[in-house]
Amino acid sequence: MSVKYFIDANSATGYVNLQNENLSQISKIYHLKSPSDELVHKLLEKISLTLVSRRLTPEFVYSTFNPDFLSGLIVRELDIAFISGEVVMDDAFVTCLKSVYERLKIEGNYDKIQHVVEEMNQHYKKMYMHFNGAFHIHDEWEKVYIDRMDYEKANRFRIDFVTKLFDTKIKASSLKSQLVHRFFGTSTPDGLRDFIPELTVGLKRYFIKGRPGTGKSTLMKDVVKKAEQLGYDADVYLCALDPKSVDMVVVPELSFCLFDATAPHEYDAVFTNDEVIDTYSEFIKEGTDERCAAILEAIEAKYKRQIKLALESMKSGHECRAMLNEIYGDALIPERFNEVVGELVSKL
Repeated sequence: MSVKYFIDANSATGYVNLQNENLSQISKIYHLKSPSDELVHKLLEKISLTLVSRRLTPEFVYSTFNPDFLSGLIVRELDIAFISGEVVMDDAFVTCLKSVYERLKIEGNYDKIQHVVEEMNQHYKKMYMHFNGAFHIHDEWEKVYIDRMDYEKANRFRIDFVTKLFDTKIKASSLKSQLVHRFFGTSTPDGLRDFIPELTVGLKRYFIKGRPGTGKSTLMKDVVKKAEQLGYDADVYLCALDPKSVDMVVVPELSFCLFDATAPHEYDAVFTNDEVIDTYSEFIKEGTDERCAAILEAIEAKYKRQIKLALESMKSGHECRAMLNEIYGDALIPERFNEVVGELVSKL
């Protein structure tokens, strides 16, 4: 089954890219160097049609700057990947896509392109600044609950839960586990876009509910640690705002996953084997929400304000990106584009 995910994120600490880790097991990497992410998407779409016709199961990597666009395809059966972006691996075969454009049209728009790129970068700089502001306010939010946590109960629960989770006769397929870190979603001006339903289909799902700072990420990190100790592979999905925090863990060999099912990626149990774990009611002193209502309301308002400003800047940056795609799209030479597609398909 094909999977969809992101390997980059616009985080509180800036742009984060996990490309190298996700391609570490691939020996043939073709880096698509293009000034237009729309062109890359169209090219990868055409390659994917060939893969589907051959009944191969590619991993679809989407762009955090435009989640409607593909930024990569990984085909593990063929030990091959096609990837774009600013990060270029040392051993990648670079395919420069500038040749598919009419040179004179691009040169005629050079000043406009430079202006739009500079404006776009300024918008993204503001976006990162506001995401960072939201991150620090989130720390305040977490502290309210951290100060009222029953740590003994939380530690005991995590030990019992993780022990039960791995109480199985299914042995790990290898002595050493492989962990891979990714993102299941990304922020957009219209809210979070995620692939949680696609990534969790057919799995036993644990929905982790709770307030900030109530131990959701800590519980999932304990699961990752146990999987690693026992040799099970795990897909670890990080928080796009704070990549040091874990938002979802999938252990394919045991067919289960846990994920943070609170806003902005809020989901409710729908299948009979779905299970909800509420870290707030389990670990936090009863009545905390009520006693701290005024403080929490003020913190949440500040947090939402920073997120709103970040998404406004993101929207402006994305609009600049769309302008660049339009400029390059108008200069496209279809025949040359099809030739490049053919050249890349021949690598499969």
